[in-house]
Amino acid sequence: MKKLCHQRGFTLIEVLITIALIAVFAVIAVPSYRALTADNQISSALNDFANTLGAARAAAVARGETVIVCPSTNALKTKNPTCSSQTANPQHWNTGWISFVDTAGSNSFTAGDVILRVHGPLANGVTLLSSGGGGTVANYIGFNRMGFAQPTFAGATTQLVVQACATGTGHVRGGKVMLKLAGGLSLGSGGC
Repeated sequence: MKKLCHQRGFTLIEVLITIALIAVFAVIAVPSYRALTADNQISSALNDFANTLGAARAAAVARGETVIVCPSTNALKTKNPTCSSQTANPQHWNTGWISFVDTAGSNSFTAGDVILRVHGPLANGVTLLSSGGGGTVANYIGFNRMGFAQPTFAGATTQLVVQACATGTGHVRGGKVMLKLAGGLSLGSGGC
């Protein structure tokens, strides 16, 4: 007498239905994942920048000296990074930044200054810009020994807005850090 063997496996129809369901879920999930990734990159950039500004202000008050935060293109590449000399409005921070105690009073990193924090470039597709609101923007943001922001923006503006934007998600997503002249910081959304 012959034994009947039961074959195990999937039928062609079952495989095709499974592939179709995976394709449908991928079409739904990928755009949402890209938007989530962009939101996380913006939040990370804004939080890192706000933390640097807050630490710089605290260090200025604690040390009784001026502390500078400036954009830098070589923040992670060398032991002695330099401030970027930007004359553009808006000013770009996405290449990285440094904060330091400005012992020489030059508003730029020189020998004898003490580095406090270093941050490298932001993720691709993320920009971090500060604008003078029609006026000029200095090459740095400074805090004096009282914790007040040094006049780094011209005109009657009472706050500096640093805008973070991410592209490549099908639409632009954004957020911002607002720095008051009195030194207070706040985070906001939108604006790109």
